[in-house]
Amino acid sequence: MKKTKRSIPVEFILMILSLALFGAFVLFVRHYYARILDAAENDSTAPYHTYSRQYEMIADSRSNTFWQAVYDRASLEAAESDAYLSLNQTGWNTDFDKLDYIDMFIAARADGIILEYNGEEGLAEKIDEAVEQGIPVVTIINDPNRTRRQSFVGVNDYQLGNAYGAEVARLADENTHNILVLSNREKELEKNQMYAQIYKAVTDAHPGQNIRVKEQNLNSRGQFDVEEAVRNIFQSAEGMPEILVCLDEVTTECAYQAMVDFNMVGEVRIIGFYTSDTILDAVQKGLIPVTIYMDADQIGTYCIEALTEYAETGRTNTYYTVDLHAMTTEDLQTAEEEELSGEVQDE
Repeated sequence: MKKTKRSIPVEFILMILSLALFGAFVLFVRHYYARILDAAENDSTAPYHTYSRQYEMIADSRSNTFWQAVYDRASLEAAESDAYLSLNQTGWNTDFDKLDYIDMFIAARADGIILEYNGEEGLAEKIDEAVEQGIPVVTIINDPNRTRRQSFVGVNDYQLGNAYGAEVARLADENTHNILVLSNREKELEKNQMYAQIYKAVTDAHPGQNIRVKEQNLNSRGQFDVEEAVRNIFQSAEGMPEILVCLDEVTTECAYQAMVDFNMVGEVRIIGFYTSDTILDAVQKGLIPVTIYMDADQIGTYCIEALTEYAETGRTNTYYTVDLHAMTTEDLQTAEEEELSGEVQDE
């Protein structure tokens, strides 16, 4: 009689397959997470660290390269003094204004605030409120000297007026009749020393010539507002001034773009602010003859120096002066020629 083969139960086969699949899954998961952990360790540029102080910087726009440069330097200086610095923006991409941020940082008991002051209504009172709560405030660019702020870092209106005035006087000629200064702050330019110095420089350099120096406050909260305001100026029925003075980076770039769009290159001479890639490219090409800029590294360094000194001693300097420079088309061309000459000698 033939013996019949016993068939392996289906349940047994399924159990073996399930165990095999489960084992494969476990191996896969272990390998997958091991790779993630290895990658995290390799990509980590700095270990986790708890800082002893928290500083907050409030400026008009994080995308603005000038403020980004200030923040980059300040954050490095802060880290060296065992403090962490956070950058907070107003304007586009957020519904918070500077007063909102200060309220939040008072509630959070921040160790210090770095503030771009622009004269916004109620801002001076908020500075005093923060100081009353034991939070030191360092202001930059504009100085609310009637507040209780600990320090101001920047240049005063007299210095700025001298710098801009020298360049306006240099660019003005017998065909110059109108100069327009574009500002973006609450207080009227015509009531401060900057306007007086610009006007004095022009009239001293061109005595007897009827040149009008006028100011227009853009009062904008973001780049779109600036663009619209500047384009309206270029389309004004009064006509464009021969010289357009811009006191911030965004206004400079918007004015430059409008000058190109409205085909007014050569008819309007722009005096810009700061040295972003766009502005430097325009200066290099001679489309913007000169740009004025403050030393962003100095601003960042002095802000943290003031907060650190106050935290350690309870006092600090009330005024930190930063360097002011002018970059002209001739400066860039000379620098380029020297660089090319150096390359040739190296060869």
